[in-house]
Amino acid sequence: MKRVMLDSRAQRGFTLVELMVAMVAGLFVSMAVFTLAKHASAFAMRQSRVADATLQSVIGFERMKADIARAGFLSTPNINRDPSVCRDGLDDPGYPAWLKRIAGVRIEAASDPAPGSAANGLSPKSLVLAGSYDAFDQFVARTVTQDASPKVVLSRTSLGMANIGYEPLTGAAALARVFKAGRALRIADDGGGVQFARITGVTGGETPTILLAEAPGVQFRSSSLVRCGVRGHGNDFVNPVTFIRYDIRSLRDSNPELAKMYLGGPSYEATRRELVREEIDVDGTADATTLELIAEYVVNLDFSLLVAENASGPLERISGADLANYAGNVDGLAGNGPQMIRAVHAWLSVRSQEADRPSALPFPTTTPGPNLLRISVNALDPTQPPFARVRTLQSTIPLANQSRTTWR
Repeated sequence: MKRVMLDSRAQRGFTLVELMVAMVAGLFVSMAVFTLAKHASAFAMRQSRVADATLQSVIGFERMKADIARAGFLSTPNINRDPSVCRDGLDDPGYPAWLKRIAGVRIEAASDPAPGSAANGLSPKSLVLAGSYDAFDQFVARTVTQDASPKVVLSRTSLGMANIGYEPLTGAAALARVFKAGRALRIADDGGGVQFARITGVTGGETPTILLAEAPGVQFRSSSLVRCGVRGHGNDFVNPVTFIRYDIRSLRDSNPELAKMYLGGPSYEATRRELVREEIDVDGTADATTLELIAEYVVNLDFSLLVAENASGPLERISGADLANYAGNVDGLAGNGPQMIRAVHAWLSVRSQEADRPSALPFPTTTPGPNLLRISVNALDPTQPPFARVRTLQSTIPLANQSRTTWR
C-alpha cells in the first residue's frame, strides 16, 4: 500500500498577517456599508417626515376649505348691515359680544405666530367663520314663548329632527349636540325677519325644547303693521349658528399630551406653531373640548378676498391692510363689509421638521400668495441659518351662501 505524499505547500492555511489584513479590510467594508445604510435610512426617514407633514397639511387645508365654503349658511353675511335682521337690542349692553359681530367671514391677526414671522415677511392671520355647521336643516318651532325666560318648543315631526336622529326617550343628547349651550340660535319668522338669541340648554322628551338667555330675548310681532318679530305659533323656523376659528399658536401649554410634541429634538423645535380649529361661544370664549390640531409646523396662514365692489363690475381682489375693511370689525360701515365677499383665496404654509438647509432661496413674493420655499428657524436671528423647507398650499374658495347678497 502506497502512501500518497502531498505537497507541503498545498497544506498551508492563511498566515496570521493575511488573516489580520483580511479582517481589517472586511471591517472597513462593513463600516462603509453601515455608514451608507445609516445615512440612507436617515434620509428616507427625513423625507418621510416631510411627506407626512405635507399630507397632514393637505388634509387640514381641505378641512378648512370645506368650512370656508359653508360660511354664512343659515346665518347672515353681516348682522350689522343685513336688512332682514330685527335690530332691536343690538345696542343693548347685555347683548353678547359675538352676536353683535356675526358675519360669514372674519379675518384677524393670529394670536401666537412664530417668533421671527415679521422678519421673514409674514403676517399670519386667524379666520373666524359663522354658520350652521352641525345641522343641514331648519327646525320647525311649534311655539315660541317668553315667560321667565325665552324658550322654543320644536316640532318632533320636522325633517330636521329626523335627520339628527331625535327620539323622545334617547334624543336629548342629539339635541344638545346640535343646539349646544353657548351657541347662537337663528330665528326666522314668517314675515321674513331674522333675529338671533343665545342658547342656554335643551330638554328632551315629547316636547323637545331649546332654552334661551333672557338677553337679548326674543322680539315678538305686536301687530300686523310690525314687519319684524315672531308670532310663536308654528310659523317660525330655527337653527343653530356656530362660530369656528382657525388660529396659529403654540400648543406647549394647552394639555400634557400635546405638549409632548415640543420635548426633545433641536432647540428650534420650541419655536414650532400649529394650526388649530376650535369653536367659540357667543361671549367669545373658546370651548377647549372642541380644540383640534389641523396642521403641524405652520409658518403662515393668510388670505386675500374677491369682493363685489361694484354690483355690475368684475370682482376686485383685496389683500394686506385692506382686509380689515371687508373681513374685520367694520361694524356695518357703508360701502364695505363682509357681506360683499364673494370668494376667499387662502394659503397655508408649513415647514419641515428638520432645519436642514444652510441658506434661504431668494425667490420674490408673488400675488396672490407668497412663493416661500425656505424659512429660518433661528430663534436668535430669524434671518440666519438654519433654514427649513416650506410647502405652501393655495386655493380660491367661492362663498355660495353670499353670492346673491345685493345690499350694501
